[in-house]
Amino acid sequence: MKSAVLTPYCPLPADHGGKVEMWKHLNLLRTMGECSIVSAASRPAGMGWTDTARQQIEERGFSVRLREELHPARSWRQLAGLAYGAVCKGLGLERAFGHANPYHRHAFPPDFLLECSRDADLVVINYSYWAWLPTRCPKVVIVHDLLSQVMRGGCRRETEELAAADLVVVISKDEEIELRRRGLTKVLWNPPLVQPSQFPLTEQVGLIGSVNRFNQEGLRWLSQAAPPALPVSIYGGLAQFANWPEARKTARYADSCQPYQDCGIILLPTASGTGVQIKVVEALAAGRAIVARKGALRGLPPGAGAWLEVDSPQAMWAQASRLSRDAALREEQAAQARAYYRQHLDAEKLLAELRAAYAALAQGMMRDHSS
Repeated sequence: MKSAVLTPYCPLPADHGGKVEMWKHLNLLRTMGECSIVSAASRPAGMGWTDTARQQIEERGFSVRLREELHPARSWRQLAGLAYGAVCKGLGLERAFGHANPYHRHAFPPDFLLECSRDADLVVINYSYWAWLPTRCPKVVIVHDLLSQVMRGGCRRETEELAAADLVVVISKDEEIELRRRGLTKVLWNPPLVQPSQFPLTEQVGLIGSVNRFNQEGLRWLSQAAPPALPVSIYGGLAQFANWPEARKTARYADSCQPYQDCGIILLPTASGTGVQIKVVEALAAGRAIVARKGALRGLPPGAGAWLEVDSPQAMWAQASRLSRDAALREEQAAQARAYYRQHLDAEKLLAELRAAYAALAQGMMRDHSS
């Protein structure tokens, strides 16, 4: 099986959730046969394609094709899109980048994927901006975020173009439900993959987050109530914004499992944003006792007791203190979190479902070639 995967930029380093999701699909497709990464080296869209990054990706067994190698000059549509992006950014119009915005829509010429998928059995497109691009084989669109829910522009064109794909893969269960409500039937829910882990269930409280604005809002929300005399370990770039006397800050850590190894109790105050937070899946996979602000576990099936949900920062601190003191309650919550992971988020099961979907599409293409 041969596949081509369109990414808007270089997937290395895998330093945020979008790139981690790209690698989930890339690594799977590479195990299924030859895989080519198709991208752009410069704006519109592209960035990050250094010689070192390209070499590292090719050493992993991928071939790389960049827009500039086939279309060295920018088209007038791309130049217009660059101007649109500059104006919107300058005016602070973040919501002006809906599904059909000219900056993203025309980043890749119409015949680009046709050329790059000439010998492919399957094309996978990251982000719905490029769902309209024609291909010579079955087309999968990965929906990282359902743009019509957060951007201006409506959902008519987004729905029409996603409906023309052979498969739409969504990260959020909420977005699967929404697309099916719009009439799409070829939709697969496949949230972030996290392998389960086993660590002692300590009484330590932890909070994890990068410096993005949603995490910062969550920290401000939590800081509205004075924290109890309770040590709290804060991991990631968010640590620099925590000024509590009992805060233990770890801005950088090499092992992504360290927060869950250190802390038996995880606080989730980030409720804004879209999709599924990968730190949520990590906490469930590690079997931690979880205290979550309402909305923090968006995009997942209902929890049925797998986490403690709260409406206020005062309630979050109260539950954290209670779990820290009560080992039996901590163990009960951790067991429910692990059971939820096994039922809904088991990495091997999710990967097998994705592999089966890709294989079915590619086999259909190969049968067409042989007939």
